[in-house]
Amino acid sequence: LVVRELRRRASDLRFVELVINMSFPKAPLKRFNDPSGCAPSPGAYDVKTSEVLKGPVSFQKSQRFKKQKESQQNLNVDRDTTLPASARKVKTLGLKKESQKNDKDLKILEKEIRVLVQERGAQDKQIQDLEAELEKVEAKLNAAVREKTSLSASNASLEKQLIELTRSNELLKSKFSEDNNQKTMRILSLELMKLRNKRETKMRNMMAKQEGMEVKLQVTQKNLEESQGKIAQLEGKLVSIEKEKTDEKSETEKLLEYIEEISCASDQVEKYKLDIAQLEENLKEKNHEVVSLKQSLEENVVLLSKQVEDLNAKCQLLEKEKEDLVNRDRVRDETLNSEMQNLKENLILEKQEHEKLRQKELQTDSLLQQEKELSSSLQQKLCSFQEEMMKERNLFEEELKQALDELDKLQQKEEQAERLVRQLEEETKSRAEELKLLEEKLKGKEAELEESNAAHSQATLLLQESYHSIVQSLGDATAQFESYKAFMAREIEDLKLENLSLQEKVTRAEKSAEDTQHQILATENANQEYARMLLDLQTKSALKEAEIKEITVSSLKTITDLQNQLKQKGEELKKQLEEEEARKAGKENTVAELTEEMNKWRLLYEELYNKTKPFQLQLDAFEAEKQALLNEHGAAQEQLNKLRDSYAKLLGHQNLKQKIKHVVKLKDENSQLKSEVSKLRSQLAKRKQSETKLQEELNKVLGIKHFDPSKAFLHESKENFGLKTPLKEGKK
Repeated sequence: LVVRELRRRASDLRFVELVINMSFPKAPLKRFNDPSGCAPSPGAYDVKTSEVLKGPVSFQKSQRFKKQKESQQNLNVDRDTTLPASARKVKTLGLKKESQKNDKDLKILEKEIRVLVQERGAQDKQIQDLEAELEKVEAKLNAAVREKTSLSASNASLEKQLIELTRSNELLKSKFSEDNNQKTMRILSLELMKLRNKRETKMRNMMAKQEGMEVKLQVTQKNLEESQGKIAQLEGKLVSIEKEKTDEKSETEKLLEYIEEISCASDQVEKYKLDIAQLEENLKEKNHEVVSLKQSLEENVVLLSKQVEDLNAKCQLLEKEKEDLVNRDRVRDETLNSEMQNLKENLILEKQEHEKLRQKELQTDSLLQQEKELSSSLQQKLCSFQEEMMKERNLFEEELKQALDELDKLQQKEEQAERLVRQLEEETKSRAEELKLLEEKLKGKEAELEESNAAHSQATLLLQESYHSIVQSLGDATAQFESYKAFMAREIEDLKLENLSLQEKVTRAEKSAEDTQHQILATENANQEYARMLLDLQTKSALKEAEIKEITVSSLKTITDLQNQLKQKGEELKKQLEEEEARKAGKENTVAELTEEMNKWRLLYEELYNKTKPFQLQLDAFEAEKQALLNEHGAAQEQLNKLRDSYAKLLGHQNLKQKIKHVVKLKDENSQLKSEVSKLRSQLAKRKQSETKLQEELNKVLGIKHFDPSKAFLHESKENFGLKTPLKEGKK
């Protein structure tokens, strides 16, 4: 834009010069030497001082006045004879026709110049639209980069949550003691299942987010490629526009030469007019011409003042546009630097994510091994539990005959246990919808109650042998219940009511133990009554054995189902791990390719920098020479101004009719404008150099190459040059 406005100003200044030359024609060159009046011009005669005449009134008459009179008479006669009236009319008509033709040519040229100016405006608008599209594409790229950073931050937070959950799992496992392993393994397995489900959901979310990120990256890459293609198109258009500008320059120079020829012809026409006006004796026509010249002078003065104001306004606009361009260049440099830093940070984050994923794979493998070990330990424990149950059954059958005294107490305890079980079942049904974990814990508690009943039965059988063993077993049971109660109070606050109920059960058991101590004395009297109840107990024991078998079958089924689920989940995890490994391999390949490309571009940049160093020194030397020439030109211009002032003073003293002072002012203004134009051109050249440097830096950053025609056939031969980086495999 700056270049175009400067060119327009230069064309306007040339047009003003032509108008001034046409409106104020040059006087004939021989006006000082032409004979004016009776006396000859100074220097046309010699003063004779060699001979001194004698006598008081003796002097020589010079012949110079006679000669001049005779020559003037002869000239007048020749002119009168050579130019008749008809010839004069023909000459004036021919001159008028030539001037009309020249005016028509000037109008046609002005129309062509206007059309060219309109075409330039349309091209400027197209370039501005393309620049706006480029800015939009850059904004989209920045938004995509921001979304990528936010998604990476969310991924990091999710990974931290997974690590915390694994740590909590390990703490829970360490807290469980060896005695309570059977009770807590079910709870831990359920919690592990939930955590796995959560992990799977989070991993799926992560995968979906990563896929979305990859899609966005592909879209942004496509946008980048499109923008680069548009930039290449714009550069091609700029090259074509510059060619058109050079063509227009050549055409304008031709037009200016043609206009100068026209001005020369007009000068000749005006000379002929002046000769005709001198020959004619009509003063009225001269007065009319003087009035018309005055009016044209005033109009030209007004036009020139307006043009000067317009030029000043354009200069101010150019300065503002210069500042805007400098600010834009700074902003672009800052944005490019920030984008480079963001890309480096993203590479570091991707490496960290890769390492974290490896750690997760190792953790998942360890967890799978632990789960396999747990499943094997559970199977062993089930086998041992079945063996213990068979042993206890044999012991129970052997000791049934001895436990006739305590069957009533056992029945009462069983009824109490059934009531408690019913209450617990009601509570679990009410809370089943809210907490599924509590149901499994309650089932475990029911099993614990059955185990406690069996322990109590064993303790009562052993009471016959020793009272002290019963007391110790009761103490152990109370200690177990208290430890279990404390653990549950620490871990889960929602089960406080159930803990209270268990404490009540413990107190009841203690009371029942005390009752047994009192009733041991009355066992001998109740032997007959217990004999009747033996049959009932046998039937009940058979029912309980059937229930135990059903429970074992159901537990085996659940264990097999859990094992199958674990296998399926393990296979799914393996598949996911394989997919992740494939993706990681792809990412690693892309990272390697990017690093190779970065190294290549770095090497190319270093080579270009080393090649351009000597040219930079030459450019600096040329700039210094240019500045020195400009300074010399300024000094010469000042001398010319001084000479012009002295010449104008002489003209003003000798020709008072022509208003030369006004002409001198106009010429001074013209010279000032020329000096300003030269300064602006020098500034424009500097700006062009700075813009080219910035464009080269931008192209280096973006990876765009442009061949320099000045370096053609000057670079070193590289036919057998060893590659610094290995070649890539082509796309199949």
